[in-house]
Amino acid sequence: MVSQWTPGAVAALRQKENLPFVRADASGDIVETNPRFDEVYGWQPGALIGQSLAAILPASFREFHHAGFARFQLTESSKVVNHPLTLATVCSDGTELQSEHYIVAEKYPDGSWSFAATLRPLEGPHASSGAAAP
Repeated sequence: MVSQWTPGAVAALRQKENLPFVRADASGDIVETNPRFDEVYGWQPGALIGQSLAAILPASFREFHHAGFARFQLTESSKVVNHPLTLATVCSDGTELQSEHYIVAEKYPDGSWSFAATLRPLEGPHASSGAAAP
């Protein structure tokens, strides 16, 4: 499934204007958020860096995410990348906000992986319409 992994996909997603953006490493630890992500979901800048993606996942979804991430580590195949998904995102105050996630994966020359997503809030004061896809 090499065709799923587009060189430059993370950089292209990062450039989407005014959309919350989060990036994680191959271990599932958050390595980057943008100011829009922090604003929409109420996190302090840098507060999530080094934390597991579980910090922004609803408790009811964490086991499914962990299983999917583990499966990806074994197969390097995914059914959730490169198309919009409606999922809940946990805000800093513990509330959950429905958002459209558009996730990409990118494999670097050293063999490491990076995962990134734009999140388009579907409810609340920052809600927007339209697809989050690049």
